[in-house]
Amino acid sequence: MSEQKLPPEQVMASLFKGLSRREQMALLGKLEMAGGAVYRALAEKETNKLAREKLLKAAEDEERNGNLLRLMTTPKDKCEKCGAALTVTTDGYACSFQCTFCEPCAEGYKHICPNCSGQLSARAASTN
Repeated sequence: MSEQKLPPEQVMASLFKGLSRREQMALLGKLEMAGGAVYRALAEKETNKLAREKLLKAAEDEERNGNLLRLMTTPKDKCEKCGAALTVTTDGYACSFQCTFCEPCAEGYKHICPNCSGQLSARAASTN
């Protein structure tokens, strides 16, 4: 029986199978940051000035994406308004960017994030 080599895209996609949405986003964020490092390494050896600039721009884009995903997957442990301590995985309400508020503060904001106008939803237990 011969082993068939999977295309790189399928190998990458297989990394995400079975992961929760949050876990997929966290993994993608790490891959974006690693991609930024690869672009920087390529830029370091590039002799064409324009090509080097484009590679560095691509690195910045990857790093920006990675940082956004890190922000969106890092739960907070206290209310951003009153500072009340919260259990990282379950207490409080958060928007897509993980802006986090205790129940009274979230109710005071009518469950609308004052930072991004996103919906403040009850945080669910995480498997991370």
